[in-house]
Amino acid sequence: MRTISPKSEYRQLQLLFFVFAIFIMAWVPRFPEVKANLSLSNGQFGTLISTGSIGALASLFFTGHIVHKFGVKIVILANTTLLTISYISITQTKSPTLFLFFNIALGWGISGYHIAINAQAFHSMARVSEITVSRLHGMWALGALSTAIFSGLVVGHIGLSLHIGGITIAMAIIVFASVNNLSPVLLKANEEKEEHMPLRTLITSFRVDWLVSGGLFCAVFLEFSTGDWSAIFTKERIGVSAGLATLPYICFMITMISGRLSANRIIKRFQVHPTVKFLAITGGTGFLTFLAIAVNIPAEHKRWALAATCIAFAFGGAGSSLMAPTFYTAGNTRSTLPSAVLVGQMGVVNNIAVIILKATVAWTAQFTGSLAIALVIPAVLLLSAAYFARVLKTD
Repeated sequence: MRTISPKSEYRQLQLLFFVFAIFIMAWVPRFPEVKANLSLSNGQFGTLISTGSIGALASLFFTGHIVHKFGVKIVILANTTLLTISYISITQTKSPTLFLFFNIALGWGISGYHIAINAQAFHSMARVSEITVSRLHGMWALGALSTAIFSGLVVGHIGLSLHIGGITIAMAIIVFASVNNLSPVLLKANEEKEEHMPLRTLITSFRVDWLVSGGLFCAVFLEFSTGDWSAIFTKERIGVSAGLATLPYICFMITMISGRLSANRIIKRFQVHPTVKFLAITGGTGFLTFLAIAVNIPAEHKRWALAATCIAFAFGGAGSSLMAPTFYTAGNTRSTLPSAVLVGQMGVVNNIAVIILKATVAWTAQFTGSLAIALVIPAVLLLSAAYFARVLKTD
């Protein structure tokens, strides 16, 4: 029987997180082109983008059950295929209606992969002591940074559909190869009848841990907003080129990666609760301060405005860095459900809120004529995460 060493398992799992980020984030720096292709306003585009949460919501509710019943392998491979088809289609269409359809499918695929890979991470922790959620999420952030830099370099040189189509096909091949290597240790289908969790039980067992879910949402919404709006804000409000418009996103990801990859050292030196509370307050305050500075710098000094914008998003990335892995770990510790089911249930609550808040941010930008005002919303939510950090107390 084929086996895999713990060291190799750790490498392959990190690769799957790294590739996942490239898979789903490659098109984000090119949102201005996607928006232009569809000929939509900020409010219309933001609302259309948020429809991915509909597919994500459905996936989050059911995929945990599917993983529990059929195992991780089939879920990762099926959702990787769905993502590949959706990205190739969505970057070629100029029809908002077709975009809507493929964006919902995209939301399902992203959430399905997310649930499966996080369930596998919790499963692998029982065998591989080096694995931590923060480290794996740090690898995800590193992948997102890599693709942001690459996308910034190829804007204006490679067409949107060729760039995203080529990237997604290449990432799909890597995922299939990596999953094949991990096959001996992947979370298998639950074949014991008495341990099986039927769908009816899944629905009746649905519980909301408001402290964990509230903290997770407040902590990560700035990350979502950065992906959706940072390039558009920098290009349209600051007035820099498409290539330079990716810099705030890159700054956000650099500080996020630094925090996540240093999580073990930080947590060993400081307690989790005060650290997360400090990061939430500092990150939110710094973001708001430098964003205000950026929008008040005269138009003829756009490089100074760009620098202030980059600093604002760097504060946001640092403040968000430990949030998602820390709240996910807290949720897993406080729940008796299978990890795949738990990740899905947490995601259901998160995505309902995301649907509402993404539309709110988009139409705030539309009605006020200012993306800067709209971006105050996720910054205030990051500040609010300090309240929910009490769920992380160990005493």
